Amino acid sequence: VSISADGEYIVVGSTNKKIYLFDKDSSTPLWNYTAGQWSPVVSITADGEYIAVGDNDGDKLYLFDKDSSTPLWNYSAGRGVRSVAISADGEYIVAGSTDGRVYLFDKNSSTPLWSYETGYFVWSVAISADGRYIAAGSYDSKVYLFGWESSTPLWTYSTGFGVRSVSISADGEYITAGSFDNKEYLFDKDSSIPLWSYETGDYIWGVAISADGTHIAAASYDYNVYF
Repeated sequence: VSISADGEYIVVGSTNKKIYLFDKDSSTPLWNYTAGQWSPVVSITADGEYIAVGDNDGDKLYLFDKDSSTPLWNYSAGRGVRSVAISADGEYIVAGSTDGRVYLFDKNSSTPLWSYETGYFVWSVAISADGRYIAAGSYDSKVYLFGWESSTPLWTYSTGFGVRSVSISADGEYITAGSFDNKEYLFDKDSSIPLWSYETGDYIWGVAISADGTHIAAASYDYNVYF
């Protein structure tokens, strides 16, 4: 699920292969779309105008306008799209795929601005509000930070085990990552050396950072939520 910044719109990807868009005032969907494969991944812009969808078990990335269930465009990655994120204004879309690549798109074209091959499938991606910075976590055990201008990473950091989840602050200054080495990491965008790390009792399954970068949440397979 993903919700617009003002809470007006909610997009849902379901195991019945469908994407649903809701207005907050009604449980009746504004529309739905069948993506064709199991459990699509979704991301919505701050104002709810655009929705990015990744076909988790298929190979498609879709971009929708909130006013129509007909995609503006789609792109075939060749393998399942594991994670998507869209910038606050909808100008840029980033996707991570089981083909091992990170893709960056402009909203006006289904042709990627660039792609980068990590060597193993990409679990998680995140993008700053203005689209200038992109974070990715890959099963090759690395955290990546990119600038939108280039597919060459600004830096990488190896946790030693697969990186399951990443999140980036609105201004791109801080990046947090959760890894299968049981650790939560916090980075400043200017350095691949973590500001700190914290070890939980099991895999980190999901992370999130506040817009201003001051607070971080993590969910671990040790049955705990950390704040």
